[in-house]
Amino acid sequence: MKSRTTLRSAPLSLLPWDRRVSLIGGFSFVFLMVGCGPKPGTEHVSTLREALVALDSAEAVFNEAPHDQAEPALAQVDSALRSVESMMVGLIVNLEQGRPFNVLDERRRMLRRQPGRQRRIEQELDRTRRQIGNLIEAIVDGATVDAEGTPIDVAYLDRVAQDELRIAQHLLEEMEIALEFLDRGLNDLDGIIQEADSTARYLSAIPASL
Repeated sequence: MKSRTTLRSAPLSLLPWDRRVSLIGGFSFVFLMVGCGPKPGTEHVSTLREALVALDSAEAVFNEAPHDQAEPALAQVDSALRSVESMMVGLIVNLEQGRPFNVLDERRRMLRRQPGRQRRIEQELDRTRRQIGNLIEAIVDGATVDAEGTPIDVAYLDRVAQDELRIAQHLLEEMEIALEFLDRGLNDLDGIIQEADSTARYLSAIPASL
């Protein structure tokens, strides 16, 4: 009897400041089943199942976030920055005077990256759940050989289980960071825009001779 599944071959790598989720492809494995007896890797099953529960819980929170507000907010910020830039043409400001503009630009950077973060996280959630589920199935079924003929022993399953748990943990962190950026990008956005606009109007009204 054979069971066909897919296991991931490498752990998720750490990424730049926004820590984007890596999309890692898996390799196909064909597992041969054996009869009764101790099955390697059974000590990982409970931890792997706990990881699935944690991913499901985090996804529920992630899906409740106002992701649909990111793109309209970005359009609002872009419009505000264009207005500010048109008023500030030719003007030189110091660090303190430019702070409201820098804050608004920071919001734009956060919001601009948000749709891509959301898509990558959703894709990796599906991929990671499938990989962990397939690994649990392979352990429970007592698979002993992969598609390339490599023996599936304790060391093999230890390595794959550790990789999948590490990927799941990174994904949980990615979701937390994405939610933080979304919250920061949307928080008091009208007030941030108003402050930048007021500052630009004030600075552009100062006579050049002063």
